[in-house]
Amino acid sequence: MVSYFKRTKIIATLGPAITQKLWDLGMLNAPKNAASKKLAYQRMEEIIKSGVNCVRLNFSHGTHEEQIMRITIAREVAKKLKRNISIMLDTKGPEIRVGKIENDVQTIEMGSKVVIHTTAPIVGNNKEFYVTDSTGKYNMANDVKVGGLILVNDGKFQLRVDEVNASNGLIYCTALNKADISEKRRINLPNATYSMPFMSEKDRADVQFACDHNLDYIAASFANSKENVEEIRKILRKNKNKHIQIISKIETTHAINNIDEIIEASDGIMVARGDLGLEIPYYDVPYWEKYMIRKCRYIGKPVIVATQMLDSLERNIQPTRAEVTDVFFAVERGTDSTMLSGESAQGLFPVRAVSTMAEIDVKSELLFDYNRALTFYFPKAKLPAKAKAVAKKIATKLLPYGSDVAPSFPYEFVTLFTNDVNTIKAVSNIRPAATIVVITDKKELLTAFGINYAIQTYFVNNLTKAKKDYNKISKLAVKGFKQKPGKTIAFVDNKFKIVK
Repeated sequence: MVSYFKRTKIIATLGPAITQKLWDLGMLNAPKNAASKKLAYQRMEEIIKSGVNCVRLNFSHGTHEEQIMRITIAREVAKKLKRNISIMLDTKGPEIRVGKIENDVQTIEMGSKVVIHTTAPIVGNNKEFYVTDSTGKYNMANDVKVGGLILVNDGKFQLRVDEVNASNGLIYCTALNKADISEKRRINLPNATYSMPFMSEKDRADVQFACDHNLDYIAASFANSKENVEEIRKILRKNKNKHIQIISKIETTHAINNIDEIIEASDGIMVARGDLGLEIPYYDVPYWEKYMIRKCRYIGKPVIVATQMLDSLERNIQPTRAEVTDVFFAVERGTDSTMLSGESAQGLFPVRAVSTMAEIDVKSELLFDYNRALTFYFPKAKLPAKAKAVAKKIATKLLPYGSDVAPSFPYEFVTLFTNDVNTIKAVSNIRPAATIVVITDKKELLTAFGINYAIQTYFVNNLTKAKKDYNKISKLAVKGFKQKPGKTIAFVDNKFKIVK
């Protein structure tokens, strides 16, 4: 068996665990913060070397200045390592959060009567607290019903609605369990129809930020319809940033009801299991995860599985066996990417979280059913015929041989000399049994596939000249990923050429 390079992509959320408690470029470059700066760059380098292909900026937290600082670190480290790392902006979306709490945290006992204020911004205690969205104008009392549930902090605290006074912005509840409550904790209303707009002024400013800083992806929180996707698309078109891809996050019952049209309208999908698991029965989450992976493979678009994948690594040095199995089977089902959230943003072991996920991804890929991907899934993919023909030719060449339980792979890398986006997407979609290094002279393609299975990129000044010197270029391109890579084959102008 050849040596092995991971093909499933890893997305890591950036936060203080990686970039330290540095909140802008001024703090980053201040002499007194030299040790923190050194550690931030070191952590960024470690996670990229450990398998990160795309970094996620969570715009539910932090300022634009803070995110600029993180973008700067990511791009400088990627340049140093000669890796093309993509950057994803995750919008806040129409979120509801808890307001200020007395003494930062309050304990609410099970069975307690609690009043939620939705228009008066009071300082909360163990009997009452305030909730709103980013505008401060949202009245949640308009969207709840007597007998319904209000979930706080990912469902860790649950309240039953007993009475609603929407005109005065008051919701009277009973606590169904004992819990601590603190400021900015997320609120979920299962099955509610929210009266707030999909995009706030903050979201619009954040999408503009993505345009201004030439980011690669926008993860659209709480995208519930194709119209929601189009709202973001209009801003991108207006800014002439059509290259920025929209990844719709599926988090609500409404999104599930409109899932097919959302996938059609989006550039990719994120199975955001945390909020989704609060909106639909928890036992339905694996079903819809599998549905979305399968649907995206048929439609020819990338899919990300996210949230709580290695949640225990925020606190512990080793994952649970259930988490390992969860990541393994997400890859086995054919996801393009697996994602880390709090594990890398604020966990105690961010680098270990990345390396652990990479190890699990690799193990799953070893036993992935590449033949089924080629013969069952790929023929149904909605991709251009010419691109599909190239992808099929490449995937057929790469099929593992030997025992199904201990397969051997003929090649570890294929260098693909092309600028054709459809061909690159088709090759990724077919789930090839090797890493595909795309040789391109289009700089806009270098970070355009950070979430697509198996695709890496390498820049040349002239693609035509590079094809003539395919042997040298292939060896240079592959060298960046491993010191001693396995066997490589080039695909040039629809022909395979052995790299010596």
